[in-house]
Amino acid sequence: MTELQARWLDTLQQVIDRAAHEVKDALNGVALNVEVVRSRSGKPDMAVAGVAPFAAAASDQLETLGRRVEALLFLVRPARTPVDVGVTLRHLGELLVPAAKADGGHLEVVQQRTGATTRADATATRLALATLLLANSGSGRRGKAVLEGSDTTDAVVRFSHESAGTCSFDPAIAALVAGEGIRSDRSASDLLLVFPGNS
Repeated sequence: MTELQARWLDTLQQVIDRAAHEVKDALNGVALNVEVVRSRSGKPDMAVAGVAPFAAAASDQLETLGRRVEALLFLVRPARTPVDVGVTLRHLGELLVPAAKADGGHLEVVQQRTGATTRADATATRLALATLLLANSGSGRRGKAVLEGSDTTDAVVRFSHESAGTCSFDPAIAALVAGEGIRSDRSASDLLLVFPGNS
């Protein structure tokens, strides 16, 4: 196993650990509301209005659960190149945004463009994005990641947070992903990840 793969597995475990409660919460929401619908619909005198809110809640929770499971499956499957930076960011956000909220923080993921594919190594792309999302979210932190809308072929993700300090990127991981074509730049207190285009 390469150092890149080992780092990604460690980071993936952190993502799943952070997201596990929210995945289970959505699953429990589905189960609870379906059980209410099942038990109430079995009563001969129960009006539809008595179960409709629970059916709607179960449907909403199932949709949420589906997105989170899809994100988990995307991240645990082998990475393929070329990788779409936006798709990877969306799946990581699907897991880490609700986890940040549950931890008393706030994480926002914004995509200003689509079709942001990169020729950079797919595992390195996942590692870079996940590392910075984890570093800029969590207890009491308010972070933001924006896939910027640009006419350049490179995909640029801007990481920022509301504290007075600058966004930090583990130097060892920054060096590792730089060897795979992903560079990090500073813009005032923000940190930019630049992924080379796929052309």
